Amino acid sequence: MEAATEEMRKYLTENWRKAFEMWFCCMLHMGRKVEEVIPRDIRTGLPYSLLYEIGLGCGRKAGRWMMEEFKLEGKDIREKVKYSNAFFECTGAGEIEFFKEGEKRIFRFKGGTFISKRLKTGTKACHYLAGFIAGVTEVFTGRKFRVEEIRCVSQGDEHCDFWVIPKP
Repeated sequence: MEAATEEMRKYLTENWRKAFEMWFCCMLHMGRKVEEVIPRDIRTGLPYSLLYEIGLGCGRKAGRWMMEEFKLEGKDIREKVKYSNAFFECTGAGEIEFFKEGEKRIFRFKGGTFISKRLKTGTKACHYLAGFIAGVTEVFTGRKFRVEEIRCVSQGDEHCDFWVIPKP
């Protein structure tokens, strides 16, 4: 057992990203299975609320982790956003950009998210990430947000775009 453990440690140290992607693919599989058995949201036809709520909780946890690990308390929102963008990019979730579209503040994964590139469902597929973005944003700002995916590579769009909406 000791040799296998040492070999695994060495592999994971040298190939952490490949191992992370394999683990994340397991999470995608779980999400697909959830979508097969959970009743669909009447409006979208997907189990949006469950996956969104899971992402929201994970986003809050990740936001608190970043706040603590990178000493972000007291930093302005732009500095905090740099860390969340770096997190998404370094973990392979996707490359980020922000822009306004009319009155909408848009959070974009250029070329799509890790999830949308692997799931060609013909529908929006990034419900978990929408919740995750809302959770991180809540921790960073102290305000609640709703995040809605408005374009998705999984349904044939060029990018995955999310509308970040402050709650009253």
